[in-house]
Amino acid sequence: MKRVKSILTIIVVCILFVSCQKETPQKVVEKTVLKANLLTANYGIGYFEQLKELQKNEYLKYYDNDGEEYAATYSQYLHRVTIPDLERSLRDIQKLEVNEDSKELISTSIELFEYCIDLYKKDYAEIAYMYDEGKTQQEINQLIKEFKAKSLEEFKERNLKLDEAAKIYAEKKGVKLKFV
Repeated sequence: MKRVKSILTIIVVCILFVSCQKETPQKVVEKTVLKANLLTANYGIGYFEQLKELQKNEYLKYYDNDGEEYAATYSQYLHRVTIPDLERSLRDIQKLEVNEDSKELISTSIELFEYCIDLYKKDYAEIAYMYDEGKTQQEINQLIKEFKAKSLEEFKERNLKLDEAAKIYAEKKGVKLKFV
């Protein structure tokens, strides 16, 4: 019995040790910057082109709470897959330990994610609905053009601010970071 208690104590201590470890600088960069690359890749028409490709290949699907797979409309995919994935990434960033070195990087990443999630919930939802309703590509392109006109500059500024914070943090921490 004593031996079992000792083994359990060791296991608990190991679990606590592992769970209390801080994120490495590399992990901080991965969570704040690399996940934000998805926002850039999916900005504007790029996101909807990806959805078209998924739909064409019959991969535009979502899973319900019971694990059942369903074919998705653009709106369903946006609300059941894309936005929850972005919100999960945001929560991962918010959980990072903030210190003097990481403060700017984490806060600019959070700001970019919050800004983009808002765009997805409002603007992207409107565009997705147009696709679902069978609107003409000309009507959809016009809405995307208006969306870009009102959001592109701010998106670029926030993204640039994140890149600058990432460069400073990576240099301080010795993390290799290459922008292409």
